[in-house]
Amino acid sequence: MALLLVFALGVIVQLDFKVTRITYNSRIQRWIPNECFEWKSGVRNLFILTLCIWLVGFLFSFFIASVPFAMVFLGIISLSFLEKGEPYQMIIAYEKAPNKFLLLKIRQLVALLTIVCAPLILSFLVFHYELWYIPFVILLMFCILQVYAIFVKYSFYEPNSNSPATQMFVGVGIVGFMVPILAPLVILLALRFYFKAKQNLNFYLNDYD
Repeated sequence: MALLLVFALGVIVQLDFKVTRITYNSRIQRWIPNECFEWKSGVRNLFILTLCIWLVGFLFSFFIASVPFAMVFLGIISLSFLEKGEPYQMIIAYEKAPNKFLLLKIRQLVALLTIVCAPLILSFLVFHYELWYIPFVILLMFCILQVYAIFVKYSFYEPNSNSPATQMFVGVGIVGFMVPILAPLVILLALRFYFKAKQNLNFYLNDYD
């Protein structure tokens, strides 16, 4: 299952449906704050896929596996949004020290993921209340992975570039949470990448310490 999810992540990253270009000015995209440019760009490029997965999970929530699988794949898609480095001017525009910048990114992206998953969780609870903990565990797992992916992204950040190292270590994080015995390793890696991300961002944000 873990290897399947990593494979799915690799496939999703390579997807670029031309039809989704039509949704550039969609209402849903306009609801995403401009500061969350990762999601704004990601939703634009994968809008149809993301919407279909969400709708399938919501409309078929009476099937016990529908919502969990939808949340897992939406979580993987959201991680793929973090793989490309933005122009350095967008980082400087925040005018925050590296640790405050990272904290802000965590709050923004975790909040967006929670908002997207909330209706799915509620629909799951309507039909499967006795298993209420399943969607919450999945949400918690992907919130932690969001934090981990943010640290990884800015550890290897280079303006306007895709980092193969980011893709690889995000894949490691997904496998780590799918194989419980490896979960502590992911936590340790997150701590390491936190300090590395701060050091890397200091090059751009040292004036705001």
